[in-house]
Amino acid sequence: MQMIIEKTKMVHDIMSQFHRYHNSSLQERIKELKIIIDQTGSYKDLQALFPQLIYNIFAPTNQNGWGLGQVTYEKNRYEFEMLMNFLVPHGPMFRLCYKLLADRRLKYNLPLNILPLQLQMTLERGRGPQFYAELITMDYQGMNVVALALNPFDYYIINFALFLINNYQSNDWRIWNSVYFALSCDYLVHFLPCDPNVQVTPTISYTGKVPLVPPLQTVNRPLCSPSLLIKSDLFGPSNQRPTIPHTQSRYEIWRSETVLQIFVDIWMSVEPDNTNLPMYQRNYPTISSSPERVRIVRVLVKHIHSFSAQYNNDPTAYCALRKYASQIMCSRGFHYVKDLVMTWPLDDSFRLVLELWLSLIQPWRYTDYATNQYRFPNTQRDQEGANDNAFDESFTQFVAENFPSYTCIFQMVIPRFMNLDISTYKNAVMLFRLGKVFSQPHLAPILMNIERAIIDVSGSPDYSHNNSSLNQSFTYNGVALKKWVSIAKQAFSVFNMSVTYDYDPIWSDNKREFMLEFVKRIHASKRTADKNIEDLTAKLNQESQGFWHAVKKWVVVGCTIEDTQMLQECQKIPNYLTNCVNYFVSIFGLDENMLLPYEAELFDDSVEHSSYANSNNFLRHINQKMRIKPSEIRYMGNPDIVPIMSYENTTLVRMLYQLSTRLNELYGEEFSRLWARNDFWGYVARELLQKPITIRQYGKDSRHLPCLISEDLPARLSLRCLGSHVLIIWICIGYIIFWMFSCSAIFYLFFIFTAWALIILAKAYLKKMKIIDDRY
Repeated sequence: MQMIIEKTKMVHDIMSQFHRYHNSSLQERIKELKIIIDQTGSYKDLQALFPQLIYNIFAPTNQNGWGLGQVTYEKNRYEFEMLMNFLVPHGPMFRLCYKLLADRRLKYNLPLNILPLQLQMTLERGRGPQFYAELITMDYQGMNVVALALNPFDYYIINFALFLINNYQSNDWRIWNSVYFALSCDYLVHFLPCDPNVQVTPTISYTGKVPLVPPLQTVNRPLCSPSLLIKSDLFGPSNQRPTIPHTQSRYEIWRSETVLQIFVDIWMSVEPDNTNLPMYQRNYPTISSSPERVRIVRVLVKHIHSFSAQYNNDPTAYCALRKYASQIMCSRGFHYVKDLVMTWPLDDSFRLVLELWLSLIQPWRYTDYATNQYRFPNTQRDQEGANDNAFDESFTQFVAENFPSYTCIFQMVIPRFMNLDISTYKNAVMLFRLGKVFSQPHLAPILMNIERAIIDVSGSPDYSHNNSSLNQSFTYNGVALKKWVSIAKQAFSVFNMSVTYDYDPIWSDNKREFMLEFVKRIHASKRTADKNIEDLTAKLNQESQGFWHAVKKWVVVGCTIEDTQMLQECQKIPNYLTNCVNYFVSIFGLDENMLLPYEAELFDDSVEHSSYANSNNFLRHINQKMRIKPSEIRYMGNPDIVPIMSYENTTLVRMLYQLSTRLNELYGEEFSRLWARNDFWGYVARELLQKPITIRQYGKDSRHLPCLISEDLPARLSLRCLGSHVLIIWICIGYIIFWMFSCSAIFYLFFIFTAWALIILAKAYLKKMKIIDDRY
């Protein structure tokens, strides 16, 4: 009895010690936790501490969380390194997990309702992967799945993965290298080693996992399905690969299996359509994909490609896991990218989604991929051109197994570019990347021939003129495609696409007109880009001449640097678009002689009076005419938060914005009433205040689809004009002049205020008397 009391007291002491440092600085918390983890010998104490620590680490920042998504190497290097040292695979956190694994019966329950809704529904329907079979906790009265019973390692990993989709929704897609991002890379490298000769360390003896039934696969995948198999499996098992007992192999790879399954299931989860959900699930909070999540998923995709590429050379227990990794990643990746393409806003951040998709469908670029190149700061962020591995025919099977990832998403991406101004730099770069990938030798022809064979077998009339050329042999470049055609057809069912899904072929006759229109659009955008270069060059030449330019240059006024950089970018656009025309002509198999001057169609006003205006293409024609003069595009957002220009003082602009915002909060109603008055003071108010406007910005509607949201801004005070370098310089010059005449600073300020007030009152009076034009 006394021993039980002493153990209870010891647990209480450790928990009170933990809570005492709960509100202290992060440095003190981590220092104390290291002492507790390394010096506490009682497993009971650590078992009680573990779930509290997990909650503390992954809680939101405003709830004393550790801020894994906000701490970056560039902003706070000391905290970054301190968190990394504590949470890396060989750090104190994992030492605690491995200590607790000594008790194989120790489990922590994770409520099912905190998992992504897609995973919840899968587990409730009993169609989850085998990985979850031993983890499910049932309510035997209602026969419902209520929780997952997890060992300490699994519990930490699943909470780490959930942090990305629950608490970490960073809106700034230009920020790199947070602690969470770096840890994600480290965990992938450590627990999913690409080198077959590398094992996960430290080696631990844990027998709490039930051996899986071979082969390793999901429950809802047909056992006899030949899809998504590695090439060697089509010709029988290799005689050189040693047979490894699955009972033994599970004990060696269970940590890798946990990281793979949980990261893919949670990070690539897709929100189901609310219309197909039971009533009790329709109020489930929607989880959107942040830019940081897309980046991390892309690193996951690249690493799994590299991890799976060693399948044939791996004689260890990881052999089956490497094959399985490619299977689940490709299937989940298709649905995740498809959802992103449908819901992502029409802005330049779409390149994150585009590059994720292109990484998903190009495993040949990551056969020797090193995730560490993204892990460390100050490295090249954009690695698209770093690896020149091109598609070859040895990857034909992968293309067949993932046929919908190429063709179905391609058909969703192209219409996005029809709604973008591709004469701008960032949009042109995105289109160039898309064309460059699909124009790789053999890729588009193989896709086209597989598609034609699929449609020909189905008896579609679209390819009736090509049936004789195929002669039912389905060959390309001397390689028989019949085997790949059957795999490609089965890929639609393997990817769990709708039973009623009707594939719309890309290279059919009814799509040729649309594709021709698309290429003509690119050609016309190139001419627009050429004209923009001429206009910008003329503008810079005009501004660089004359006396006033020399004065502005002397006082550091103007946007010369920005304009020069813009000109350099604009000069690259025609080359990008020229290559795009060549790429897509090759991809779609078009005749270059069909590319008539597109501007004649755009500028022909007679089209509006023809029957074309009543056709289905009328809206498209209107969109084309709206993009004729991109120079007329204006900023539609809040003018008070336009990015700070080079001719403005950053600190002063921010201070003035905070001041004006506070004044508008206090006196906003008075400002609106003064603006509406028609007497003298109303005219004075209209000289001082900004006029009411309607702003528009991109957001998401109730269905989480991108839309343009309008907002009315009332009359308000804006002090931003006081933050320019020009005004500061002239005020300083004026003070020097007054100082030379022995005038004090107070008198100088009084003079400036008096002069400004007289000017405002005079303008208001003249406008009230209609002496000068009153335009607001």
